[in-house]
Parts: sequence; C-alpha cells; structure tokens
Amino acid sequence: MADDNFDVDTYLRTQSTAFNQDQEVDRILSLYQSTKNPLELLDLPHHTWTTLTVDLTAVKKSYRKRSLLLHPDKCKHPRAQEAFDILKKAEAELTDDEKRPNLLYLVRDARDAVFKRKRIPIPPPKPLGKVPDGKDPKQEEGPPVPTDPKLCDEVRLEARRMMQEIQTRDKIRLKNDVERKMTEAEKVVNERKRKMEHDKLWEETREERVGNWRDFKAKGVQKKKKVKKDDPYGGL
Repeated sequence: MADDNFDVDTYLRTQSTAFNQDQEVDRILSLYQSTKNPLELLDLPHHTWTTLTVDLTAVKKSYRKRSLLLHPDKCKHPRAQEAFDILKKAEAELTDDEKRPNLLYLVRDARDAVFKRKRIPIPPPKPLGKVPDGKDPKQEEGPPVPTDPKLCDEVRLEARRMMQEIQTRDKIRLKNDVERKMTEAEKVVNERKRKMEHDKLWEETREERVGNWRDFKAKGVQKKKKVKKDDPYGGL
C-alpha cells in the first residue's frame, strides 16, 4: 500500500486533537505493561498474526502516523516522551532483519498452537522475513492461510501469553542469578572477615605463644640436666 499521498498537515489537523493524543499515549503505555510485542504496539493488520508476514510499508505508515501524534513537541501528555520512545523501539525491532524473525518465531508457535486446538491444518514452515513493500501477503504461493479476524485475535492473545511466560521466566532466572551472586559475594566477604579475625588473633597471641615456647624450652633443658645427674646413662 503506497503512502505517497499521505498529507502530514491534513492528518495532524484532523487527528491531532488533545483527546486523540492522550488516548494513543494511554493505549501504548497500557499495552506495554501487558506485552512488548511490536506487532501489537504498532497495531499492524490482523492477517499478520496468521500469515506471519510483515509488510514494511504498513510498519512505516503506522509508525509515521502514531509518532506524529505522540511527538513530545506536539503532544502535551506528561508521558508522551515515554510512549514515543516505546513506539520508536517497536518500529526499529520490526525493521531489523535480525530481530524480526525472532519475534515471528514466537508468533508462529502461538499460531500453530491455536490452529492445533482448532484442528486447522498448520501451514508448512517457511523462511520468516518480510513481504516486499506493498505486496499482499495473501497472494503468496502455497495454500491460503486463514485470516479471519477472530482467529487472528486468538493468535494475538496466545502470542501475548507466550511472551509474558518468557518474560516471567527471564525475571525468575535473573532473580536467581542475582541471589546466587549475592550469596557468593557474601561467602567471599565472610571468608575474608574470618581470615582477618584469625590473623588479628594470631598477632594478639604472638607474645603469649613466644612465652609458652620459651617456658617449654626451659623446662626441657632442666629435665635433661636432671636425667644426667640421676642416671649417667639417661643421656644416651
């Protein structure tokens, strides 16, 4: 879908009201709490969820329109900058040829799970990338993939659930790593403290040990002299 006829001034004049701007900021911030999926944040066409094709023209168009509404210079919402940054990050991830396939792998898992539950034939695997700008994803070679809006919405929610599950596991893993490192650090501190206390005690008792050793040596010498006097063979 070409975007050459898009008129920025007209769009801003008709859409850039305080209500629409605040609504879009709230939508992004609220959505970001439950999912960080760029497909949802940019609200791409529903068929994206089942065809697994990302039309970069649609990505650019959605980002352009929404970023105009959210731009901190034009939007008075106190969290406009935060929403704008989230949107910019979402657009960057979808246009990154390395990051985009990783996201689509997750969406494919979600789609296949929904299709399996509904006994819908699962499409054969294909390279996960993008559809050339402006090309209709439903015209791709191979059997048609269902793009019913209700079905696509189920896939979207399943992908959200999977992403939340991954994020929860990551948080638990991070928490465990932090706790493990803290425990190890505490062991090091305790060992260092124990060694310092041991060294301190060793120094404090140095004179006592030296005195005990001198007493021991003196008693040993006296004993030898006594043995020599009483038994001339005792020294042999």
